[in-house]
Amino acid sequence: MGTYLAIIPIAMLVTYSQLIVKWRSSAVNSFEGTGFIHQLTKFMTDPVVLSAYAAALLASFAWLFIVTKLPLTIAFPIYIGITFVMVLLGGQIFLGETMNTTKILAISLILVGIALGVNADA
Repeated sequence: MGTYLAIIPIAMLVTYSQLIVKWRSSAVNSFEGTGFIHQLTKFMTDPVVLSAYAAALLASFAWLFIVTKLPLTIAFPIYIGITFVMVLLGGQIFLGETMNTTKILAISLILVGIALGVNADA
């Protein structure tokens, strides 16, 4: 069970990365009248964006630990499911994105799938 729980911090790092990139890309795109290269340079030199890339890199290294301990056919769907749920919730909480009945149903189905996936190995 401990290895399954180790997937959560990896999903959190990836979620952080996705939310930060979305948030900062909106800020960079607000520089009206500037060219693409200028916007890209601003984005790629933003320390917060760089922290998002560092988080994603750290998550990929941590993922190496997971795939040595669990079958990929179990670990990957759990990881993707947890990340999907975290990004949906984070998008609503931190970015003001909308949550609707369909998204709530999707989260519920994913959580049921994760529970089944974790128990499939038992």
